[in-house]
Amino acid sequence: MKILLVCKSMKMENLGVMYLSAVAKKSGHESKIVDLPKMVEQAHAWKPDIIGMSIMTGDQDKFYAAVNKLKTSKLWRPKIVLGGPHVTFFPGDCKWADVILPGEAENELSELLGSDIRYPDINSIPWPDRTDFPGMAIRDFISSRGCPHACSYCFNDQWNKLFPNLDKVRTRSVKDVVSEIMSVNPQFVYFQDSCFAVSIRWMLDFSNLYSRKVGIPFHCHMRPDQVTDDRAYFLKKAGCYSIRIALETASDKLRKLLNRRHATNTETISAAKHLRRHGIKLMIQNILCLPTSTIEDDLATLEVNIQANPDYSWCSIFVPYPGTVLGEYCVKKNWYNGNYKNISDSFFDRSVLNISSNYREQSYYLQKVFALCVQAKEVPHPEELTAERFPGLVHRLMRKSGDSILYGGVI
Repeated sequence: MKILLVCKSMKMENLGVMYLSAVAKKSGHESKIVDLPKMVEQAHAWKPDIIGMSIMTGDQDKFYAAVNKLKTSKLWRPKIVLGGPHVTFFPGDCKWADVILPGEAENELSELLGSDIRYPDINSIPWPDRTDFPGMAIRDFISSRGCPHACSYCFNDQWNKLFPNLDKVRTRSVKDVVSEIMSVNPQFVYFQDSCFAVSIRWMLDFSNLYSRKVGIPFHCHMRPDQVTDDRAYFLKKAGCYSIRIALETASDKLRKLLNRRHATNTETISAAKHLRRHGIKLMIQNILCLPTSTIEDDLATLEVNIQANPDYSWCSIFVPYPGTVLGEYCVKKNWYNGNYKNISDSFFDRSVLNISSNYREQSYYLQKVFALCVQAKEVPHPEELTAERFPGLVHRLMRKSGDSILYGGVI
């Protein structure tokens, strides 16, 4: 059989469909990966037996519209198979598919394709098929699946309830991870794990083997409380170039709402110091416009970022994704109307919460200038975060940042 796998974009590697493509090929079938804009053209040209799609919430209507553009016939009518987060949490919204594969779908796809091959653990799954992503300077990998934490805005907590038979974190062997990376030989390695190297024993083994066998610079994600001086040392020994940690908010009240009591301001600033000491670049993630927050809360988060002094501060605007604990709580408290079709495919748009238009505008403009504020080490006044005054704010911050660079921080 011929299987056409579709993801939203191919600007970067998409591990979900790449793993499934590897499973299809191991089962003895042909497989291709395309992005959504090319799906209809490729489907008509190749006439696949199955079209499989990986869908995030916010993208479902785009995929549905693409399927409706397919002009099938009696001689060719592909089976539409859906997977991904939206399918996992909202199977009832995917009745237009012939088959849905919620959750991790390697075994389910293998069975659908008539293969008796099964993958009993994470080390038995074939490495991702990178055939349709040629020439990528940065290559994506995962050393584990799952997350030990239960942040209320994230899908992991609900995922663990849907699949209680799976361990919260399943880690590949160091040897398997290193062998895969060596077979790819990328210029830069990006570990997409939700939380990299949860086990310190695994970290030690990885640091030793990766530094000897690979040595390619890499990026990974960790929690602030994970980043001790010892971990920073072993990360650097392995070849870690950069890392991202998530503060999300500086507010203790909002942190409780997010169920992130162990990611404090002090731990974030301490993690930044450890990483800086060992020469590892740092990005801090933040979320603006959280439920019940104010612009003052968001500016306090900015202030903690300035104190931590990362190489880059990244922030999004909160999205009450349905199916998450906080998303459902927003509906219950009437902070959000519950119509997830209003949610776009981006978490950089204006807030969809039931808040004042003034705060919605302020959070929108703060998100756009957040990193520049950290670079200039300045917290703007709330009244500057408007369409009218935003250009002047950007100009002033750029001047201040430039003066610091040119005159050694004297002014």
